[in-house]
Amino acid sequence: MISVIIPTYNSDKYICEAIDSVLSQTCKDYEIIIIDDGSTDNTKNLIAENYPTVRYFYSKNKGVSSARNIGISIAQGEFIAFLDADDKWLPEKLEKQLALFENDHQVGMVFTENYYFDEHGLKEIKIFKRKLLMYGNIVRNIFLNSYVVTSTVMVRKSVFDDVGLFEEGLAIAEDDNMWMRICLKNRIELLDEPLILYRITEGSLSRDNSFQNLIQAVRKHIEIIMNKYQAIYKCLGKSTIRQKYSQVYFMEAYLYFRQNKYRESRSGFFKSYIYYPFKLKSMLYLISTYVPPWTIEKLKEKKRRFLKTENL
Repeated sequence: MISVIIPTYNSDKYICEAIDSVLSQTCKDYEIIIIDDGSTDNTKNLIAENYPTVRYFYSKNKGVSSARNIGISIAQGEFIAFLDADDKWLPEKLEKQLALFENDHQVGMVFTENYYFDEHGLKEIKIFKRKLLMYGNIVRNIFLNSYVVTSTVMVRKSVFDDVGLFEEGLAIAEDDNMWMRICLKNRIELLDEPLILYRITEGSLSRDNSFQNLIQAVRKHIEIIMNKYQAIYKCLGKSTIRQKYSQVYFMEAYLYFRQNKYRESRSGFFKSYIYYPFKLKSMLYLISTYVPPWTIEKLKEKKRRFLKTENL
């Protein structure tokens, strides 16, 4: 049996769609566990009125990691599948993942590709997970590139007995931390097919306004790795950690750059280059912040035209 764990916090706007996507699965051997992380909306009533077979548990608000850990601890299935309350699965998601587990008992985790969508429909965002994640040092690839969407993941429950539960002290990258720990000791497989719909909302990390606390979160994650997961730290190495800092500083700087705040972006591009000088893109953007704004606007327009041509 598969235990489907859905943590939720004030998601009554979406959670019925998430549950319905589970009920529409071609594989029917599952249980649905809702962990309500202190919601103050109508979530509890919606589930009680519409989904009598769902196992619903309410807890004080402690964050998504705590909610997932509660779900794992009470799950009765041999496999754990995670679904965020604002995402949706396509009908064959569980069946196709389960087939990979049954074909190879050494596999500890299977994740899939995914679509992105918002209130306007599907978004054309190409990630190429196999190229970014599945070649070379997979632990390092996840640390640098992430892209393992939690709602795509299924894990053998026995794996958690070995690697432990989610880090409840992490507000960002708690999922990447878990996937890295699993990959260090287990085989993982990518089902190279988009089988979930990942919702992009105003609160998503993919939005421009979400980088404010990212540096602090990265630092905290690295501290936890250094202090608690020495095997992962050794697997990553100091160069990879500096590269991660470089990425984050670049993202913050690029946010300002897109808003035409070139002076504000300068410091971030400089830090990005200092942390990882091999990222020549950081230096090029840093240099561009010193040229007249009208020149930058012309370069931006040329880039937009080029990308538009490439997508034709």
